[in-house]
Amino acid sequence: MPFWKKLFATGDFEWSFRMRAGDAQEFFAPQDESSALLAEKNRWLDASPERYVRSLPAAEPLVQEMWAMAEAWQHVSPSPDHPKDLVHLARRCEPDLLLMESSTMKVVAGAVCMPSSWDLQHALGKTVQEVHDVVPRLNPQIGEKIGTFLRQIPPGKAFRRENWSFTRDAEHNYHPALQRRKLDETITIDEIHLRVEQQLFCHIPGAVLMGLRIKTCPLTDLAEDAEIWCYLAQKIRTMPDDVADYKSMLHARDPMVASMHQYQSITRE
Repeated sequence: MPFWKKLFATGDFEWSFRMRAGDAQEFFAPQDESSALLAEKNRWLDASPERYVRSLPAAEPLVQEMWAMAEAWQHVSPSPDHPKDLVHLARRCEPDLLLMESSTMKVVAGAVCMPSSWDLQHALGKTVQEVHDVVPRLNPQIGEKIGTFLRQIPPGKAFRRENWSFTRDAEHNYHPALQRRKLDETITIDEIHLRVEQQLFCHIPGAVLMGLRIKTCPLTDLAEDAEIWCYLAQKIRTMPDDVADYKSMLHARDPMVASMHQYQSITRE
């Protein structure tokens, strides 16, 4: 089943919580048989480690907890040539990683090589709610629900959800410093890619660990399901201006909806 099959339902755009049970061991396990994902992560870490890996002093024991978990699951093997630090864990772990201290819900560490147009440096030391302050309408709609949920994750349990957006290519790394091309009124439907950030949350001693995986596909792939295609067009059409601006698609929104309608008409002929 395509990864996007259960993402969209009927109704206008709104920020959705949609948390469900997950499997942390499975999520963090290697999934890419080609090793291309880890190779890409390591290229970014070689180029700018300070851009993609950040931590506060309080995070050191939490990083060791992550290492212990990864070793217990046999996802990584320690090396006598490298310390058990966050950088070397990131080099061996496919998902990106964020650590939020349990007592404060502050982001205290992260290894994020494939961000969705945000900078880890700006999140470090902030609470989850403060990080979300820049996202229009999110905190008023689901901010309190997110905070309460994260504080109450029990040991041994994991939960997952998704965020979706669009990009002009299939690149994984959308760090703001790279200045990727934005969606605008010149966009064509063949350029647009659905970008899905798969998120998993689990408890480790002293912290909430968040794992992130990025999945992309051409927007036109979704046309194989006429119902989902219509649901998605409705989400885009009803997206508030401030949210569309935040998602860097304010000027592309109307052309996207028109192109989707035209594309659907053609494929039905």
